[in-house]
Amino acid sequence: MWSTIVAVLGTLAGVALAGYAQRSFDERAREHAHRQEVARAIAELLEAVVRHREVHWLFVESRRAGEAETAEERVARATTRSAATVARDRVGLLVESEPALLGAIETAWRTAVELPDIVLGPATDGRFSPDVEAALEAAREGCRGAHTALRTAGSAYIHNR
Repeated sequence: MWSTIVAVLGTLAGVALAGYAQRSFDERAREHAHRQEVARAIAELLEAVVRHREVHWLFVESRRAGEAETAEERVARATTRSAATVARDRVGLLVESEPALLGAIETAWRTAVELPDIVLGPATDGRFSPDVEAALEAAREGCRGAHTALRTAGSAYIHNR
């Protein structure tokens, strides 16, 4: 009788241990999959922000050259802004409560999509007024800093979880 009880207890302990090990493995697998998904989403956001900035700076160069705005430029600016917004929202859905990362996401997105808010005015000899040039340079540096901060915060989130 005692041998039966010991056998049953051993079996139950084995089942419990196997269940715990399986749950632990499943949890680690889910965490790994989540980190991978967040990594992809952050990379997509970084790329979308860079594309939007690229389109903006090409727009600025066209205005410096005295060219009129085209419909293609308007479409490109709207399309890249939308892509950056969608990418920002996707990361925001994946990351729930990481203030540093969420702040970096918002800042990188906002600095990029606010670039067109700088009123360029007329260009003379390929340059805008000194105030506009200063605003453009400050915006460029702000975008670069925000991009780096997002990449750093994203890396920390992915590798420290």
